[in-house]
Amino acid sequence: MIPETIYSKYSQAMFDIASEPKKLTEFGTELKGVRDTFQENPDLWKFLNHPLVPPQSKKDTLAKIFKDSLSPIVLQFMYVMIDRRREAALLLAIDGFIDLARKAQHIEVAKIRVVKPLSKKEETKLVASLEAMTGQHIEPLYYVDPSLIGGMVIQIGDKLIDGSLRRQLRDMQHKLLQADVKNGVTDE
Repeated sequence: MIPETIYSKYSQAMFDIASEPKKLTEFGTELKGVRDTFQENPDLWKFLNHPLVPPQSKKDTLAKIFKDSLSPIVLQFMYVMIDRRREAALLLAIDGFIDLARKAQHIEVAKIRVVKPLSKKEETKLVASLEAMTGQHIEPLYYVDPSLIGGMVIQIGDKLIDGSLRRQLRDMQHKLLQADVKNGVTDE
């Protein structure tokens, strides 16, 4: 586990740079793309973290992959971490920046588990309802979970809204087990 002190200063520095020209959203989107690329390509992540690969080779590889899709500041952010041998903390620093940017923009993350993917119209309606309920901007993260049977489970911060059919069946079972049921034959 990488200590927070290692990556938080990089997250904060990137946040401070992004705050000045009001580029939180742009840099956040670019950094999410970088994070997703590394998560989808574990071999690239292993290459970046290999101790025998020279820093210049790592930077050249990142330049080839990201030069057209990233602003120079975001690319330089990654280069600085490579030069200081902090590659292993890169994803944590990116997540730290994203968290700082969300807080600054009053955005709350909603983790939404559903049985099957929602349509765009359903997603829009759900996000609007959650924003009205919380008074915050909502960034939804959807997860497909067939074990819910039906409905959905939403977690926003420490609040949990469980509207799943699985929970309703569990509640019904609990009520039935707690009910005082008499045997029709013996009246017990």
